[in-house]
Amino acid sequence: MQVFKAFFKILYKNKMTLFLYIGIYLALTLLICKLMGTEGEMEFSNVSLDISVENRDQGELGEALVDYLGIHNHLKDVPEGREALQDAMYYEEIDYVLVIPEDFTRQFLKGDSEGLLEGTIVPGSSTSYLLENEVENFLKTAAMYLRSGVTMEQAMEWTRKDMEEKPEVRFLEQTAGQQLSDRYYFFQYIPYVYLILMILGVGAVVKSFKNKDLEARNKCSSMSFLKQNLQIFLGCMVYMLVMNMIFLLMAVLNTGEDMLSLQGFLSGMNAVVFSLCALSVAWFVAQFARNTAVLNMMSNIFGLGFSFLGGVFVSLEFMGEGARQAAKFTPSYWYVIANYDIQKVKDLAEAGTVYQSFRMVLVFAAAFFAAGLLVNRMQIRSR
Repeated sequence: MQVFKAFFKILYKNKMTLFLYIGIYLALTLLICKLMGTEGEMEFSNVSLDISVENRDQGELGEALVDYLGIHNHLKDVPEGREALQDAMYYEEIDYVLVIPEDFTRQFLKGDSEGLLEGTIVPGSSTSYLLENEVENFLKTAAMYLRSGVTMEQAMEWTRKDMEEKPEVRFLEQTAGQQLSDRYYFFQYIPYVYLILMILGVGAVVKSFKNKDLEARNKCSSMSFLKQNLQIFLGCMVYMLVMNMIFLLMAVLNTGEDMLSLQGFLSGMNAVVFSLCALSVAWFVAQFARNTAVLNMMSNIFGLGFSFLGGVFVSLEFMGEGARQAAKFTPSYWYVIANYDIQKVKDLAEAGTVYQSFRMVLVFAAAFFAAGLLVNRMQIRSR
């Protein structure tokens, strides 16, 4: 088993690069699962702004408006002087400054409220629309009650009560009506890291064995060409299984009992099937890698290319029809489709589309492996 041992000796020399990618992937997936996971509460909350209100009005309307704005926003004192005001807004200590004029209540009762309020905002800021919308809603509700003939005091009381009611917000659509678990986000980005780890790991080994002097020495050895390749193949399979065990263990630690469910089992199978394809891609790429620089370049081309085009990094729903059609020619597309369909599976009878995606990934694996054999045979004949 000399070749088998040499396989892992070469891998050991590249251990830091491999462990680096595993560590980065674990850190990113934990962060993404925390940010994108849907186990937390889905609720709507108002946006609170830091505002200053200078109320010069002597009537009830100005005071009621200030009280209302203080419910959902943080009221701050108006800075004294123009320079102090500019500094406060520049350093984002205040989002909006509202000035209520002296005769605001009287003018409002006359029906002349356009252009009475003065607001100061940071140029280019969108916060003004939020506050102006609150003010407009308050004044429209107050005007409605006043037109009905009630007193100003009663109108302010009813308006404040109406505006304090929280609306019921329902999410009409959330990823086709289903929630996505932490497990989904953990497995979503596996194609990228698997392609990188397989190309850099297996590619480095195959590249070393394709060294001209080493290859000539191996031909002179007592070990047959078939045995040498069988031991390299065995090393590749063991390396692939170890990688799968590491990531499945990480998935169990990250998602807990969810991995023990049927969906967890199918997610693990999806990763294992894609690892076979990644191994075949690595075998194909290794036929062209003459040095480490080329190998690193090829790993980025296939890893990033398949991930971006296949819907790993950019969701397929955000792609145009042409891009989605092109994505079907990458194995990562079918992995992503399977990963999404798995979330809807309740029993094995519903997993037909998942099995179809598995078959497509295996077809790509066979295609890349056959292409690698063809390139290898052509290179042998040309020597």
